[in-house]
Order: sequence, then structure tokens, then C-alpha cells
Amino acid sequence: MSQEHGHHPPEGMPTAENREAVTVTVELHRHGSAVETIKIECDAEPTHRHLAEKLAEVLTIGVEELVEEFAAEQEIYDANRHHCRLKLESIDTHFESESATHHFPARSKWSHVFHWACKKFRIAKDASANLELRNGSAEGPALNESKHIGRFEGRRTVWLVKPGPEPNGL
Repeated sequence: MSQEHGHHPPEGMPTAENREAVTVTVELHRHGSAVETIKIECDAEPTHRHLAEKLAEVLTIGVEELVEEFAAEQEIYDANRHHCRLKLESIDTHFESESATHHFPARSKWSHVFHWACKKFRIAKDASANLELRNGSAEGPALNESKHIGRFEGRRTVWLVKPGPEPNGL
């Protein structure tokens, strides 16, 4: 008489082998671009974190930024339809004679833009400590890196610059 070792779930119970895969359709809205559709394959019903991890790879955005966006805007993901509608804000970043555009969730903080820009423009960590983000132009007001980017229409221009004298000349 032979005995099988191991656990077998009751008949009809989902296992890792027979669990139904889910395809989530992500509608991506970015300023100046046609709506892009991305299909994400998931092994099971995805959580916000799971979706964020999959999307972060594709969009080159931090996982935590996307998790925060999903948590704040519950209507982004419709679990019944396996449909996600994500709007990303367009940020045009300048550093010296270079510029680059990237898209971020509205709930991202300006610190994420700062770190992305430093990486994009290959700025050494010790040099980046002496830079700040300015709104609109190199002489514009400094952006508070702990604040959210927020929603806006169009593309927002920011500059990564060495801090200079305050606008009042002091």
C-alpha cells in the first residue's frame, strides 16, 4: 500500500497551477499623447501594490508613488472590470543646457522629480545636495520637495539649479 505525502486541496479549490490569470487593462493618460493602453498579466486578482509593482517597471516610476496614487484615488482601478485609468502629469525638467520630460502621478512629491532629474542628468550625489528645483524658470520660486506635484493641465516646466540669492535681493 503506497501513501502520498503532501497536501492536496479539495476538488474544485483553486491552486497555484489552476488559479485563473487576470489581465488588467491600463488606460494611460499623458499630456500631448494619445491615450495609451497597456495590458498587465496577473496571476490572481491584483492588489493595488501588485498593480503598482507591475506598472512601475513599465513607466519607470517608483512603486510607492503609484501605491499612494491608488490609495488616494480609489476610482483609478475598477476591480470588477479589471480596468485602470491612470493620469500622469507631464514635467519638463531643465538642467544647464539639457532638458528631459517625464510623467509622474499627481500624488508624487517634488522630491521624486528632483531624484529622477539628478539620475537622468547624471549628477553626483555630493553635487545634487547643492541643487534645488525651481518652478517655471531658473529664477522661479523654489519648489517644496515635501509637497505633492498635484493635478494641472499641460506640461509643467521646472529647473534644477544652484540656489542663488533670494528674490528680494537679500
